[in-house]
Amino acid sequence: MRAATCLLLCLFLSVVDGAVQLARQGRAVQDQAKLRQPLPPRLLAAGRRLLHQLLPAAIGDLPYLQTLTFRKLTNVTGPVQPAIAKLNHLKSLRLDHLNLTGSVPVWLSTLKNLTYLDLSFNSLTGSIPGQLADLPNLDALHLDRNGLTGPIPDSFGRFGGKFPSLFLSHNRLSGQIPASMANYNTDFSIDLSRNQLQGDASVLFGAEKSVLFVDISRNLFEFDFSKIAVFPPNMTNLDVNHNRIYGSIPAAMAELDLQFLNVSYNRLCGEIPTGGKLQGFDSSAYFHNRCLCGAPLDSCK
Repeated sequence: MRAATCLLLCLFLSVVDGAVQLARQGRAVQDQAKLRQPLPPRLLAAGRRLLHQLLPAAIGDLPYLQTLTFRKLTNVTGPVQPAIAKLNHLKSLRLDHLNLTGSVPVWLSTLKNLTYLDLSFNSLTGSIPGQLADLPNLDALHLDRNGLTGPIPDSFGRFGGKFPSLFLSHNRLSGQIPASMANYNTDFSIDLSRNQLQGDASVLFGAEKSVLFVDISRNLFEFDFSKIAVFPPNMTNLDVNHNRIYGSIPAAMAELDLQFLNVSYNRLCGEIPTGGKLQGFDSSAYFHNRCLCGAPLDSCK
């Protein structure tokens, strides 16, 4: 009874919004948990005390659970609760803005129904397990704002299902983007910003891609931007600032319906192509390059 009470209170505190299937006496029942009003301070304080240190192992006693969310509870520490591995029906796992430590568990790859996995804003360390590519239904993977190191797994170009959106920013990842990620060809977004990645990032671009959002800013990427002949036609956001990218801005960028662009702090040269939305961005989107010119920068001499 105490474990069940603790778990239900935890679910309220984490604002679980959706149908939660509970196992009771061998039958699944549905319980809608949606927090509409602020909890009384006394109840909130009690919940925080219950959540101190580790997430409750009683979570594993709910095998029909489909959505599990704990977030913005900074007194929650320790590793990702191993009991979560028993939740075979889990579709959404969100453990963000906590203070989780340890590594990203390999056993997460056994939760084959996961469509959304968010472990962002924690203190996780170690490498990204390549086994996460075994999740066949994953739509989005958030591992950003941790202390992860090592390369992006080569297996991330060979997900079992469609390619998920990847959010890996604000870590200490190194090495190159795997060549296998040239296989990405479905609607996705990718944020690799603020790492120590290097080499050629042009593998993310091409007419056959369907990438909406690309942020590779503040890394060590070094490649010839002018060799990208075609960009994904539906791309709306591109941020490559603070890298070592050289060459010129491809004329094909004038064909994009860009909502955001930043190529500043690189080694680009030549005239900014005219047309499309390229002149609609202010100079801060282009400045601090080697010799870029043309509107909105100074005219070419």
